[in-house]
Amino acid sequence: MTTIREMSSSDVDAMLRIRLDWLSKQFDAKQTTDLERAWFARYPGNKMAPALVALENDHIVGYLLGALTTHPTATGAAAEIDEVCVAASHRRRGIGSRLVEESRKRLLATVDDLTAIRARAGRFDNRAQAFLRALGFEHDLLEFTDYLE
Repeated sequence: MTTIREMSSSDVDAMLRIRLDWLSKQFDAKQTTDLERAWFARYPGNKMAPALVALENDHIVGYLLGALTTHPTATGAAAEIDEVCVAASHRRRGIGSRLVEESRKRLLATVDDLTAIRARAGRFDNRAQAFLRALGFEHDLLEFTDYLE
């Protein structure tokens, strides 16, 4: 059975293994380990950066990293889902969906003026786009990027 809890600092190594396994399929990720460790270290205990882990038999099998943001002229707060990652051996079992749903539930219970939860997917990442749509996210933001290559 999968359980979900807030991330703690002792979770970083297990999360790092999951992330580096995913990254290594895209490029040589060996040199990013220290940067990744520092990035993960900013989440535990940070109320502006909520993070959850999914466990099976006391082993971390997935995680969600987020951030709370406010806009200087807009009313209320918004949450960003920075990353949802599930170990390859545990994918397609609803763990990512459970992480997003639990994050949504916790955010609604703790952030009084929450107006939106946002997540991004690459324009060619059809799986991530389908995942977000299945969870009720709407594609409502037009974003332009100038890739300086």
